[in-house]
Amino acid sequence: MRYFVAVADELSYRKASQRLHIAQPALSRQVRDLESELGVQLLSRNQGGVRLTEAGATFLTEARHILSQSQRAMALTRDAANGLRGRLAVGYVEPLLMGFMPATLTAFHRKFPNVEVTLVEMSLVSQIEAVESGNLQVGFTVAGAAYLPSGMGHVEIAHSPIRAAMLRSHPLARPARVALADLAQAPILCLSLKKEAASLHVAITRRIFKNRSLKMHLRQIEGTEAFRAAIESGLGVSLVPTVGGISQNRTLVMKPLKDSGTDLFVDLEAVWCDLPTSLVALNFISTIREIVRQKNICARKPAASGI
Repeated sequence: MRYFVAVADELSYRKASQRLHIAQPALSRQVRDLESELGVQLLSRNQGGVRLTEAGATFLTEARHILSQSQRAMALTRDAANGLRGRLAVGYVEPLLMGFMPATLTAFHRKFPNVEVTLVEMSLVSQIEAVESGNLQVGFTVAGAAYLPSGMGHVEIAHSPIRAAMLRSHPLARPARVALADLAQAPILCLSLKKEAASLHVAITRRIFKNRSLKMHLRQIEGTEAFRAAIESGLGVSLVPTVGGISQNRTLVMKPLKDSGTDLFVDLEAVWCDLPTSLVALNFISTIREIVRQKNICARKPAASGI
């Protein structure tokens, strides 16, 4: 088809063969094969040169369109293979990811304007299942909190200390640091996207107090809006990582803890399906890590990584 268009453009087999850098007999054979397949004559040949038949003129219009579409299809396919185009479904939990997600989306769209990103709110545990099934291309988890199936890639994006989030007028907000033993006297608020489902926030909070043989009054709040409103209303305090959006709330204060221990840090990881590896997903994760470093969210220097 490309050979036919070249001959139709030049109205000369000699000039078309020069343009295509192929031998003239081979070009003539390709055009004859095309005419044979179509069962019509596309070009008339005489001593005056080459002319398009009526059928040839009609076919030329369609051939140009088909070749243009095929070129576009190849370009789009290459862009997709290189992570420059496509769709990306990303898991999302607002209180944990709000600290860096808006800036990440802005930076990613600037670099990759032809990738459509959709945020899907679900618990961290559910995100792993969704990534494995292909419903999400990028999800998040806390290191060691859940089993990662084989074939799933993961990388740390933030090593975040846990702070006590409370209303600025709360009595425990006065000292520079607050002890977990003092927090145990107040209602401890934990987020759950679905009240009947297992909450990672609840599990982490319970483990922190249990490790220090402290009893507490835990109150599970369903839904991100209700969780934020409960803290802002002074209904209790909450233990949250500084990487989250709660730390940016001006009505609240994030108090460092007097206590110490590795359990008072959260290692937030991004996860993706490693078989096959999606360059779109890896580009998105690279953007996240860049934003986290720019915002100084990561408490320790990230290890060298290929993404």
